[in-house]
Amino acid sequence: MELIKIVDNLRKRVCQYRLAEMGVNDISTHVNAVDIVLSLVELGLKDKRSISKEEENWFRAGLYLSYVFANSEWEDIYLEFEKIVSAVEEVNYFRK
Repeated sequence: MELIKIVDNLRKRVCQYRLAEMGVNDISTHVNAVDIVLSLVELGLKDKRSISKEEENWFRAGLYLSYVFANSEWEDIYLEFEKIVSAVEEVNYFRK
């Protein structure tokens, strides 16, 4: 499935970011939000678990990610995050 491939690639890219920025204060809670979203999406895809209304809040980190990563070598993190959010919204957060 295409979505799981995007999830896997984004997880690797976030790890690269963390390694490159280790010890620098640029790592924000918004990057942690990416990890949470990736985990929620994996649960939805692999375990057929729906995302709760409260958990939807994690999917709103895109604006902050754009501030952090726009016009940088890490901009793809924001762009891939937005692709994932769109795909999950299309399937109504895995709700039936």
